[in-house]
Amino acid sequence: MTHNPKVITTSQIADVLSEHFSDRDQITCYLGSNAATPTASIEALTRSIEARSPKFPFIRMVHLLLQGPVPYLKAGLQDRIMAYSLFSTKEVREAANEGRAFYIPCTLANIESIIRPGHDYTPDFVILKVSQNPLTGEYSLGLSAEALHAAINHARLVIAELDPSMPFTQGHSIVDASTIDYLITEGVKPVYELRAPDFDNLSAAERRIGEQIAQHFISDGATLQVGIGKIPDAVVAVIRDGNFHDLGVQTELYGDGLMTLQKLDIITNRRKRNNIGYSATSLIMGSRELYDFVHMRTGVQMRPCAYTNKASVIQANAPFVAINTAMGADLFGNIWADYVDARRYYSGVGGQPDFVRALQDPACGTAIIAMKSITRDGSSKIVPAHPAGVSLTASSYDSVVLVTEFGIADLRGLAAGEKALAIASVCHPSYREEYLKSIAENELFTKPRHFSLQSVPKGVTPYEGSIVLE
Repeated sequence: MTHNPKVITTSQIADVLSEHFSDRDQITCYLGSNAATPTASIEALTRSIEARSPKFPFIRMVHLLLQGPVPYLKAGLQDRIMAYSLFSTKEVREAANEGRAFYIPCTLANIESIIRPGHDYTPDFVILKVSQNPLTGEYSLGLSAEALHAAINHARLVIAELDPSMPFTQGHSIVDASTIDYLITEGVKPVYELRAPDFDNLSAAERRIGEQIAQHFISDGATLQVGIGKIPDAVVAVIRDGNFHDLGVQTELYGDGLMTLQKLDIITNRRKRNNIGYSATSLIMGSRELYDFVHMRTGVQMRPCAYTNKASVIQANAPFVAINTAMGADLFGNIWADYVDARRYYSGVGGQPDFVRALQDPACGTAIIAMKSITRDGSSKIVPAHPAGVSLTASSYDSVVLVTEFGIADLRGLAAGEKALAIASVCHPSYREEYLKSIAENELFTKPRHFSLQSVPKGVTPYEGSIVLE
């Protein structure tokens, strides 16, 4: 006999939890996230928590990036519900910095390991969104696969919002109806949409970074991992306007930029060795055009992030180019992305360390850290030493290439003194002379033979294009 989920309303979620977990004083929820954040359920559950009716256990909410309002972060509710975030936007970030939420440092490849049975964050229940195939009746995770299959398999209870605004995606996105206990069909809020990138109006600094990456590291048949943001957009823009063929995609996040290249048949996935013929991703986030594009499309397929970010899978799709950005870098070659400093948490490590560690051998590809050299207020993003207490997404011993608007510092295989000279050479001119002089005067940094402050250091390719900084 075919199992059909029981249809409930969002206002009944609290009653369901109270009934199923009356024997517990604490329960853990794994919450669907990103563009598929189940906002209606979050809001309804928070209302019940605020009203203290019905009575149910203390809840730990484990999740990635949440779009939209997160009302359970409100001050005063932390004795009843607490956020445990692996990646955050503004609202969760502020709560974490004020002691109203926990940040769990964990790469995307390792999420499943911390929610397995017997581990501290094993979910008791899951709340997520699904879409439904109108022809077959099958359910799909739509825009967010990440670690949801593992969470569903381990949980005692699964509650799903059925969202007609969410595309039905292919691959490891299919969810059997028998795994869903309760289905919410009314009052569901639509998936979150982002404005499509304007590839033709990027800043000069961003275009210079994109130009260098495309010119020196992208080749026909390469497999790409890129995120969402101005610098990845710049790379996409240069690839779009260049003469590239048969690129592939294996990424944690598929956005409008990759869609643009796939629509133009620049991305074909023909020359990949794994997942030939389609782009593999664990998350999709962007515009309505993007969501319409991936709907029912076999050329874009979902995989858990434990797969998309797995070292052996990345290495098998060589030559692989991973393009990520960061909060800062220091002269030793350390990179950080989840903290501004030890007292200011920003986002999360995400999948950056997964791709960096997978691409230690240049034969497999290149892990690129691309960032503008200064912040909006003119402070250097390259500093003598990283802020004490921050976690590092790449360390001095990792094989990375640092790209700024002033050039490329290929740090792979360089000694500490050589690294410092290379990194200082691609920082903003306002800081470059000071940094180079400090390196020259510091015995800690052993200088290469025939050292001269006037020569181009080993590993450095200065920007030599025609784009003039604004």
